Amino acid sequence: MIATPERVRGRELAPDRLIWHKPAGPVVEDFQAIACSDEEGLVMPWGQRDVPLDLDVPGETWCAACLGMAQAGE
Repeated sequence: MIATPERVRGRELAPDRLIWHKPAGPVVEDFQAIACSDEEGLVMPWGQRDVPLDLDVPGETWCAACLGMAQAGE
């Protein structure tokens, strides 16, 4: 599934995490709308990547809502 990452900085000594979101349309003026929100998105998004739905990479996870939509074929 094509996804775009959200980098969540770790607090203190905790490592940063990547949360993968299903994009909702193209990037417009450095803003990527995401499928899990009608109002929020990612500013200056990183490039999109093909991410497996059964992602098993330390420090990376799917947004629960976006994963649900992807699994449902939405």
